[in-house]
Amino acid sequence: MLPVRFSTPDEDGKDVFDDHFVLWISVHPNITKETSCRDASADILAIFAKHGIQDVAVHWIEGAVESFAGPPPMMRVVRDTDPTHWIRRALTAVLGFPLAAEALANVDAQGSLGLFFHEGMDRRGKKSTRVMALTNKHVTSYHTTRDYEYSGRPGAPQQFIRNCGGRRFQHIVNETRALIATKLGDTQLFAEQLTELSAKQKSEDEEVAADEEVDLERKQEDLQRAEKDAVKLSDFLQLLNSTWSDAYQRIIGFLDWAPKIAKGLDHRRYTRDLGVIVLDEDKFKDNFKGNFIYLAGKYTRNEIKSFFYPNAANPPSFKYPNDHLFRLLGCVDADGLATPHFMDDNNNACFIVAKNGQSTDLTFGRFSELEAYTCDQFGNDSWEVAVFNFSKKHGNFSGKGDSGAAIFNADGKLVAILHSGMPRAMSNHVTFGTPGHYVVELVKGQYPHADFDRLKFDA
Repeated sequence: MLPVRFSTPDEDGKDVFDDHFVLWISVHPNITKETSCRDASADILAIFAKHGIQDVAVHWIEGAVESFAGPPPMMRVVRDTDPTHWIRRALTAVLGFPLAAEALANVDAQGSLGLFFHEGMDRRGKKSTRVMALTNKHVTSYHTTRDYEYSGRPGAPQQFIRNCGGRRFQHIVNETRALIATKLGDTQLFAEQLTELSAKQKSEDEEVAADEEVDLERKQEDLQRAEKDAVKLSDFLQLLNSTWSDAYQRIIGFLDWAPKIAKGLDHRRYTRDLGVIVLDEDKFKDNFKGNFIYLAGKYTRNEIKSFFYPNAANPPSFKYPNDHLFRLLGCVDADGLATPHFMDDNNNACFIVAKNGQSTDLTFGRFSELEAYTCDQFGNDSWEVAVFNFSKKHGNFSGKGDSGAAIFNADGKLVAILHSGMPRAMSNHVTFGTPGHYVVELVKGQYPHADFDRLKFDA
């Protein structure tokens, strides 16, 4: 509601204010009838008349207040020569980035993004431009035994989802500070080494002198690189503190559909633990790539290849991408999940799978082709995809905060969506997930035209 006065130009072109003022009242679009406005106008004018104000008019318009200070877009994936490429992984539009529901902020519950998909068409059969993200119900909702579906009515409350809770964002800040300290330490070391090399008398031995010249050149390059990296990291830290530290600026969308967790929807008795988020176009449209995993940072290229193919006799179908972005396309069907086609280092039939979650990052595990039967203390039983830790040396396949992450194989096919684990002592002994083909089936039951394969946000 806004009181205004209008002006009209006189014969000389000078603006002259009208004798009366106008009360502008804005209502949300498509929610107020004309008759309601007419009836309310009479009551409003009566209030003015009661106070001796006669020269007033009431005008009704449709509109909603919008902030022009938009949130920062998701960061782009940069080349591996950029010192921030690994740190920024949690703030880029790739699979596995951290999620935190605003409704769960008080309990610091966090999870991971599993998949993107385009809605295609809405409930009324009209073309939809909405792009969605998939995770677990228990990542997005406090009440996991209640169905939730956003009504879409104008003015209806929305359940917002953030990228990174407070604890995970602080971890990014701490990682950045630690890497700045490392680069500054490198800068000091290289500078001292250069001083010593420059002060050293040139050797009369030509071979030694040539080696020292190469060493000097490389140390100079190392120093320049370390100095540039330290500056770039400092700028990145400033960006984090100035733009990303406000939790409201990290809102990426709102919850659209999150049915209650269920384990007996049909004879297969798989777990349904799904939450679907509508993504904010302004956050994603510039740097959206589709369903890609960023592989760089934790393991080398050769280590990742050896994880997927522990037996040298396995003909590798996995090709490490030059830009470190590994695409997920399609899912393993029910028959494929029951038919291992690799041999491990002991010549036993096996599947090797991977996942990228916000808690334990990129990990590899051994998938059992035999489904696991689980039963909770309330007698709710289910069949699950089971993934065992790759080895004791390599730690847990998953941990708290990885819920919702996609589990995939070396062919880039979805195996499962991670939802829980079985702790044993200080480790997570077994990870459980819902088969990927069943997840896609559930999603298409709610969004019949869901498309998981597009590579652009507005495609």
